Amino acid sequence: DGVQGPDHPEPGTRYRGTRRDCYLPVPEGDAVFRRLRVAFERRLIFRIGTSLTTGRSNCVVWAGIHHKTSPYGGAAGHGYPDETYLARVGGELDDAGVE
Repeated sequence: DGVQGPDHPEPGTRYRGTRRDCYLPVPEGDAVFRRLRVAFERRLIFRIGTSLTTGRSNCVVWAGIHHKTSPYGGAAGHGYPDETYLARVGGELDDAGVE
């Protein structure tokens, strides 16, 4: 939780934080992990907005680079197995300019 700064949608307005656990296969996901860390440091993973799940505004939401939030359940359950995930997220990172 915090207060939005000058580079956020509503400066001075409080926002709600979040916690997310994400999963990558080891060792195949190691290179993607390094790129995701760079994307996080560049503030490309999350943004302040309106939750598609809850409809709540002024909260931390995904910014468009997909993550696996479960080790199980397949692609439909945001988990594994998903044979195309590493290539897809690699393309999203490419599009975001993260090498």
